[in-house]
Amino acid sequence: MNEPTLDSQTSSPHTDALSLLPDTIEELFALGHRQLDAQNFVEAQRAFAKAVTLAPSNVVARHNLGYALQHQGAVEDAMAAYEAVLHSATPLAQSALNLGILLAQQGRERDAQDAFERALTLDPGCAKAYVNLGVLHARAGRLAEARQCYDKALEGDPSCHNARLKSANLLAREGRWEEALEAYNRLAEEGWNSAEVQYRRGAVLAARGDEENAIQACQGALDADPNHLLARKQLALLYAGRGRYDEAAALLQRAAELAPDDAQVHYNLGNMHARQAVEDGELINYGYADAAITAYRRAIELAPDLYKAYYNLACVAEKMSVQEGITAWEQYIAAASGVPAEQEWVAKARGYLRSLRGN
Repeated sequence: MNEPTLDSQTSSPHTDALSLLPDTIEELFALGHRQLDAQNFVEAQRAFAKAVTLAPSNVVARHNLGYALQHQGAVEDAMAAYEAVLHSATPLAQSALNLGILLAQQGRERDAQDAFERALTLDPGCAKAYVNLGVLHARAGRLAEARQCYDKALEGDPSCHNARLKSANLLAREGRWEEALEAYNRLAEEGWNSAEVQYRRGAVLAARGDEENAIQACQGALDADPNHLLARKQLALLYAGRGRYDEAAALLQRAAELAPDDAQVHYNLGNMHARQAVEDGELINYGYADAAITAYRRAIELAPDLYKAYYNLACVAEKMSVQEGITAWEQYIAAASGVPAEQEWVAKARGYLRSLRGN
């Protein structure tokens, strides 16, 4: 008996899907834009992919295809689409801008800078390109160049709040607290009361020693965006400074969920649990002590050179039992003994270790 054979006329699923789409560029664009507006990027991709098939030289269709791919996380395919636009006879500034953003996210900052500069060649008034170029300069410590970019962005678009925010951040970075705070306050008063603005206000207020208003600003940031990691970390530190360890620990616990690979978050969470566990040098809560040790160990796992995590872990461990303390101090000494900056603490650790051993 012969094996059944497949029908050679059967279309691939992709061909079937495309055949269900409209057959004109105008209809495909209308459909694609509706899907983009609805954030249905898979269907938008299908519409613009067919548009590119029908009109390979249509750079807007190819750009929109790249945009749909970008928002699905298909970064390499999106970059290829943008690069195709930029190599065409009618390149688009927006494609250069989007390409630069993706390159910057990959850490390819020199290539990203080239892309943003290409965007500005194509559209000298592109405020977003100036802002992104300014961010690259700021990251590299070229603050004067960054400020020039933000000023250029505002020349092209005086309502570009992001350029004003970045300029205020430069003032804060330079320690010009009053000017930075005034800039943040103006943004908030004008209704651009984003989580980032409130967080930045809080950070400046904290630097000036105005903790009460800093707490209010950071809480305002979290009201606007509960997942704002930096605001959550800043507020936790402010609460800790006031002895509000339970609230600080709760904030950092959520921060650890949002950023599970952030060693500093786990270290700070360990510190809060240690404060909850030990009072006046005495262990008062084994549960919190165990939570502190768990957090410190996670911090060490993520950052093996975070020596203060080893040290603080040992401080808690010796409260749990002599043997746990001995083991933890030995681990700290083994990790830090060759680090010049740790020698004062290593000497103290050796003293604690001798005391635990009874010699």
